[in-house]
Amino acid sequence: MLMYHPAQDANHCVFRTLLILEHTVHEDVGLELYRLLDFYILFPHMLKHISPLPTALRAYKRLLTEIPEPFETMRNTKRILYELESLQTVALHNLLAKQLIDIDSFKSGRLRRTSESIPSELSAAIKTSEQAQEEWFRMVVNELPTIDFGGKNGLKKRAGLMEYRYDMVPE
Repeated sequence: MLMYHPAQDANHCVFRTLLILEHTVHEDVGLELYRLLDFYILFPHMLKHISPLPTALRAYKRLLTEIPEPFETMRNTKRILYELESLQTVALHNLLAKQLIDIDSFKSGRLRRTSESIPSELSAAIKTSEQAQEEWFRMVVNELPTIDFGGKNGLKKRAGLMEYRYDMVPE
């Protein structure tokens, strides 16, 4: 049986990327952080596994426990995040080709939307996205970027999905 999942759809990844960039309150998003944010948008139930939950996010604890578990099981989340990276790279290169993200920011490891307009149908879908109306989504795109990302107390370690031991973080 053939099954569809948005984690394996480059066009859906383009949509998610624009969703992040259009709905965040931040001017730009670090590339590594973007990869993690995209993962959590695909698999919001995994937000429950951020441990320990940063103090700044403790107000969301009850909300996170209410996110329903999916039907499918996820045995190796690190592998899923790793495999997602190639699809995210394709999506980002598509957005670069359409000049929807800034190439200079991208070269310096950041994602920033340009002033290039998005086609009206896509723009309407981004603005009216049910996912973007969810409180957990707003937490992902607005609050997670404020948490220290690297090092032994950072989001990478707390998420348990990315290597953090070799991060160059000032003590």
